[in-house]
Amino acid sequence: MDQFKSQPPPYPPYFDPYPLKANSLRGYKPSFPNTNSSCTPCLPIPPKPKFTFGYWELLSPALCGTAAALFLSLFSNNGDQINERFGGTPFKLALIGYGIGASVAVSFAVSQVILNSKAPFNNLICPIGGAITSIIFLFAAEYLLLYRVFPSSFKGDVGEDLCTQFLSFLYFSVTTIATGNLGDILPTNTTPRLLIATEIAFNVYTLASGIQLLLALKS
Repeated sequence: MDQFKSQPPPYPPYFDPYPLKANSLRGYKPSFPNTNSSCTPCLPIPPKPKFTFGYWELLSPALCGTAAALFLSLFSNNGDQINERFGGTPFKLALIGYGIGASVAVSFAVSQVILNSKAPFNNLICPIGGAITSIIFLFAAEYLLLYRVFPSSFKGDVGEDLCTQFLSFLYFSVTTIATGNLGDILPTNTTPRLLIATEIAFNVYTLASGIQLLLALKS
């Protein structure tokens, strides 16, 4: 047994157990990197701004549609070429669809103006009046363009030249949006009736939503 004790161990000395002492561990302090040399903290990512349409952006479809319809009316006398190529259906659908889309956009403009207003609500006259005026001119121009392309769409005395016809349909648009049509100019088919219904619906929706929003703001 003494012979085995005198022999060196079969393993290298670096496998010897490390002498851990409680006193040596007590004073140990881990080294941390210098805070001054560390990278700067990342800034919070700002939220993406929400894109909202303003008053004039929402009125632009009605204003641009009025200008485009008046421009096309200068070069339209009858619908023979359109009837020969397309039967007039795509043109009528485009006219109705644009009128509906522009009316919806102007309705949103009126709603935003009312929501952002404050008492005593004196600043509502001009923006709401401008929105209603843009719709009146839009539908007057669309009535004129429809009559220039399809003269059988309306019956009544609307005049012979372009200027007189525009004034006649401007009068017709004002009486239509006020739901007080006198019957001197009447639609004869579905297309002008849908345009008239869209204009009246805009007026009813604007009045109803405007009254509700004003009551909600005052309460």
